Amino acid sequence: MYQKRSSICADARGRIVTGWSDGPHPERDTTNAICINQQGGYQFQLIPSGEENPPLYTMDGILLYRWDGAQALPRTEEEIAADRAAIPEPPPSEQERLRADVDFLAAMQGVSL
Repeated sequence: MYQKRSSICADARGRIVTGWSDGPHPERDTTNAICINQQGGYQFQLIPSGEENPPLYTMDGILLYRWDGAQALPRTEEEIAADRAAIPEPPPSEQERLRADVDFLAAMQGVSL
């Protein structure tokens, strides 16, 4: 019987960006992938005997795990907080830009809104 493998891909900082089992994804390109379990089950498990198909990101898109070269480890709260702090502020919305323009024009005419 063919054993299913679990694999991951990590970014340059070692953060795990994706993970899968070749059970449901036998055709998946494994270039640059790291096999973390040669004898896994059909579903992906990041940690042996761990949760099947665990979330790899927080609700706001921050990566939860890192690869230390030998195993997957949860990232610390400090690592997660640093990533969260590095997210740039979104540009102002169209409505915010319009409001700033109206406020500017009103101020130029001496009108208080």
